[in-house]
Amino acid sequence: RPANIRTKVTIKNNQIVDVKLHSLKGEREIEPGLQKVFKGQIIKAQSVNIDGISSASILTKAVKSVVGEALAQAREE
Repeated sequence: RPANIRTKVTIKNNQIVDVKLHSLKGEREIEPGLQKVFKGQIIKAQSVNIDGISSASILTKAVKSVVGEALAQAREE
């Protein structure tokens, strides 16, 4: 896992409708503005095929990873 974050992805009618990102205990919090950008990009793309945030490339990789894992798990259920 590239960063210590976790996510909660809400899917309704096979559509991503919400994405919440949380830093693990003891890690620096993800800025609300960055969370909003990631959420907007993921919901618009309906996937983790997003541009992300160039000034936060490590965080972008982490978000793609954890959200991708969550989406894969949701598709299995």
